[in-house]
This record gives sequence, structure tokens and C-alpha cells, in this order.
Amino acid sequence: MLASKRTRWIALFTLTAINLLNYIDRYIFSALLPAIKEDLKFTDTQLGLLGSAFLISYSVASPVFGWLGDRGGRSKIMASGVGLWSLATGFSGVFTTFGGQFATRALVGLGESVYSVIAPSSIADYFSKTSRGKVFAIYSGAIPVGSALGYVIGGQLEPILGWKKAFYVVGFPGLLLALVLFFLPDPSRGDSERQHHGESKAQEDWPLKRVYASLFRNGGFITTVLGYAAYTFVVGGMAFWMPSYLVRYFSVSLEDANTQFGALTVAGGFIGTLLGGWWSDRIEKHKGNGFLKVSVYSMIFSVPLFFFALSLNDYFAFMTALFFLEVALFLCISPLDAAVISYVRPQTRATAMALNIFLIHALGDGISRTMMGAVSDAQGLQAAILILPWVLVLAAVCWLLGLVFFFQAVPWPNGALTIARWQAHRGYRPDASVQENTLKAFRLARAAGAEMLECDVHVTKDRRAVVFHDADLKRLAGSDEKVRDLMLEEVRTKTGAPSLRELLEDSESPRLLNIELKTAARSRGEGLEEAVVRDVRELRAESRVMISSFNPYALRRIAKLAPEIPRALLVTKRGDTLNKIYLRQMWLGFWSRPHALHLDDPMFSAERSERWLERGLPLVAWTVNDLSRARELFGYGVRSVISDRYFRDPPI
Repeated sequence: MLASKRTRWIALFTLTAINLLNYIDRYIFSALLPAIKEDLKFTDTQLGLLGSAFLISYSVASPVFGWLGDRGGRSKIMASGVGLWSLATGFSGVFTTFGGQFATRALVGLGESVYSVIAPSSIADYFSKTSRGKVFAIYSGAIPVGSALGYVIGGQLEPILGWKKAFYVVGFPGLLLALVLFFLPDPSRGDSERQHHGESKAQEDWPLKRVYASLFRNGGFITTVLGYAAYTFVVGGMAFWMPSYLVRYFSVSLEDANTQFGALTVAGGFIGTLLGGWWSDRIEKHKGNGFLKVSVYSMIFSVPLFFFALSLNDYFAFMTALFFLEVALFLCISPLDAAVISYVRPQTRATAMALNIFLIHALGDGISRTMMGAVSDAQGLQAAILILPWVLVLAAVCWLLGLVFFFQAVPWPNGALTIARWQAHRGYRPDASVQENTLKAFRLARAAGAEMLECDVHVTKDRRAVVFHDADLKRLAGSDEKVRDLMLEEVRTKTGAPSLRELLEDSESPRLLNIELKTAARSRGEGLEEAVVRDVRELRAESRVMISSFNPYALRRIAKLAPEIPRALLVTKRGDTLNKIYLRQMWLGFWSRPHALHLDDPMFSAERSERWLERGLPLVAWTVNDLSRARELFGYGVRSVISDRYFRDPPI
């Protein structure tokens, strides 16, 4: 059960305030960079190394605190990190040697890693998946605002107090916030998933080695994180070097560069962050995979804007283009954290965030600042900046791969049916005298205990939905005639098949239906989807049915016609002329927008099931007639089994 609304929002406000300070303390160093360079006579490469010192300790320490965050009291652990980084920020104004500055930056990174690793897992346990885009947008809104305030505060304080005292001023508030955080209530892990239809089965407390092995096998997590690393390479390099770029190439003062770039980052970044959170929640709720989709759109907008901005020589035009670039870049900042969280089970989220932080900084801004500094020393800062839009292309490719190959389920519709644990496969046929997909078979299934049916549906020449399995009448009526070429009454007379409407109206059959669409059509020419939806809506049966199909195009059409009805993608690895490679590999799964997967029994294993469940995909197994195998599948986390024999749990 989720915490009260008041508690959730107090926690979010507190964590967001600390995140704001997090980025002020992080980016004031960039704002003071030119003054430090002039006073201490550091080279650009040395300055880049100081930026990397923060990120190296930040990244290396993250796995340790991720492990602690999945096991200990998160609020108290985070409070210790906030206190540490605040003290280290203050001491950054004490040391004047390269070694001293390197040490304080490393300690700031160590303290911030504690907070940054654990905070997202706490937020995810306070709020459900369908609201996480908005929630993470609020939390992540502190990133552009805090970063900009770091530039602005640094730019304003340096001429008045000098760069050393500027560090003292921004370090003190963190000690007060650390005290507040120490008493923040900690939600139970997995609270927000208790009612989620795709919840993974409970897991034992895995050893750390096994958790990391699982994360590296998690394709959706890895592709998201690799794209995140490329994105971080760009954002970190841009934030670190852009004030210096403005000073060197547009001849503005350091104070103006910091203040104007900071104001631009606040405005563009804040707008982009809120817009991205709202947009991703909207897509997630209605179409699924909203977090990665918005991330891809962010890159599609950002790359041309980046190249365009760098082609401009006029300062006003450059800053205008840079504003729109900031909006586009920050569209994905809150969806990215939500995407990472959504690919892992609640019990390992802090560890997953730790690995995420390690990789995005080790492969991202942990190397971009030094690399760009070295390129700048050799070829000029403009050449270093020109690397960045190409890295954004790499980020887009990674997220596209994740979107296609590791798609996630669409959130279960409000008011829709709850899948029964057992489903009767085409009814119940205790002997050869009972024909499948008939009212007699369906009634016998209910008498045997079935709460839910799986039935096959074709469309007839007169555009009526008929309950029938084969495309022709050969097996049951000895005729080569196609169902689609016959009128409903002809099919009924020759085979005894009922219409879907008759089944929905039959009070002696199970109330819940899993309607399998028997179509391979890529276009709407047959009218099967329209016929099924018409019958369901006219009988007001939306809360009693779900629709499944091997055909991703058919499910896509259902998603548009009746988004309130749950959809399941059927998959088998068995060889068949109609079972194309893209169906066996589910490459069009993202296109079909499924709420669940119906998988052939041989496809299941403990490891595969865990991978699917981590993606939030409710699982149904078909067709399972061995009781021990069914129980094994339930142990894997399968929600429902389709069977010819079992319709309730027999005594053990």
C-alpha cells in the first residue's frame, strides 16, 4: 500500500530541494573555473582532470552505496552523503594546490554518489509507474535550476568575495538539509508495484554478484544506460566548457558568460524537463514505452539544433539557438531515470541506479571533460564542442534498440478484467464427442470450474465475429470453403460454431473471455477487429474481455479502436509459414502496444521469465496440460495458464 498523498509529496519536496543543492554544489566549480585557472595557473587538461576527479569518485563509490541502499535505511544513509559533500564543498576554498583541489572534488563526488544512487529508488517506491514521468520531472527539474544557480551564484559571488569564499557560502546549507533528510520516512521497497499487473514475483535476497550479473543480462537496462552514458558525455562536457567557449569565441566577460548561460539553462532546462515528464507520462499511459520514446524524440530535435547553433557567429543568434537546444536536450532527463527504474525489480533498484551512475559517468562525462580539454589544447575548444552532436546520435541509436528489442507493457486499463489464474483452452472437451469452440464446450468448462475462456474468432463475409479456429471448414466440415467467404448462418449451420455475440450473452459459459483474433492481415480489409469491438461494446462487456493475437498489426488496430480493452501478443518459436522471424523474435511487439505476453509453454525458463517480468510484462502460458509444469510456471511468475484439462488449482 502506497504512503499517504501528503507523505509522498513532502518526501518529494525534500528530495528535490536536496537535489537542487546537489547541482548547485556540483556546477559552481564550472562557474569558477576561469578564475581558478587564472589564480592557480592550471592548464585546460588539469582543469578537466579536476572535473574528472569528482566523477571518478562519484562513479566508483556508487556500487557500494547502491548495495547499502537496497538493504539499509535509505534516508539516514543519504543524509550522511549530503553532509559529506557539503563539508567538502566548503573545503574546496581552502586548498590552492592541484592535489588539494583534486582531493576535495573527489570527496564532493563521494558524498553526492550516496544521495544520487538512492534517491530515485525512494521516489519510485512512493509513486506508481504511470505518474513517474511527472514526479521525476519535478525531481529532475532541480538539475537545470541547480546547475544554473551554480553558474549564477558563482558568477555573482566571485567578483565580490573571490572564488575561495564562494565555496564557503554554498557548502553550509547542505548541513541543514542533511539533518532534515535524516528524519525523512523511508517507504517499503516495491510499494508502488503492489497493485501493478506486471509485477515481478518476489525474490530472495540475492548476493551482490548475482544482482550485477542479472543487470548485465538485462538488455533493456543496458541499452538505456549506454544511451544515457552518451547523453551524459554531451551534457557534462557542454556544462563544463560552455562558459569558457562563450568567453573565448564571443569575447564576453566571465561574469556575463556564467550569468547568461546559467539563466538560459534554467529557462530552457526547466521547460524541457517539465515538458518531457508530462509528455512521457501521457505516452506511457496510452501507448506504453513513453520514457524511451520521449528520449529518442529529444535526440531527434537536439542533433540538428546543435549543428545549427555551432554554425552561428552572432552571439544573440547563438544564445537563442542554445536556448532551444537546452529545451530539446532536457526533454529526456526525467524520462531517463524513470526508464532505468522501470527495467529492474524494486528490490535491486538502488544497486541498478549505482551501476547506472557508474557507467554513465565512466563512459560519459567522466571522460568527456578531460577528452575535450585535450582536444581543446591541441585544436581549439570549438573542435572539442563539435564532437558532441555526433555522440547524441549514438544515444538515439541505443534507445531505439531498447525500444524495439526490449519493449515494455502498456499499463493495464482502469476497470479492465483481472486475468484468471486458469483459462479453458477453447472450452472443455472431456471426450471426442465434444467439439472445441462451441457453447457446449464452453458450458462444460464453467461446470468444471473455469472462470475464464480462451476462444478463437474469425470474421465472416457479412462482417460478423464467429467463434472458430481454422481459416477453412476442412477439418470440421470436410469443406475447403473459407470462413471469410461464408455468411455467419452458413458457418453456424455447417460447423455448429456460435457467434461471439452468442458467447458473450450465454449465462452458462464463463464470464471472462480471452478472444484470440485469427487473422494474418496487415490492413483493415477483413474487418475482424471492428466486428469484435462492436459486439463487445454493444453488450457492454469491456470489463469481461481481453484480446490476443499473433498478429501485431491486428493488436495495433485494436489499440486504436478500443484502448480500454487489454491486449496480449501471442508468441511461439515453432516453425510455421505464418510465424515470421519478426513474430518469433517479437520485433514488432513495441508496435502492437501489448498489455501482456501469451507465450508458448516451451519458451519458458526461470531466467527468461525473469527478464520478461523485469520489463513489466504480465505473462500467460499456453497450452499447458501437465499439472507439475503449470505449477513450475506459476513459480516463475506466470500470471495465468491456458489449459485443456485444468481450470482450478487441484489439491497438492
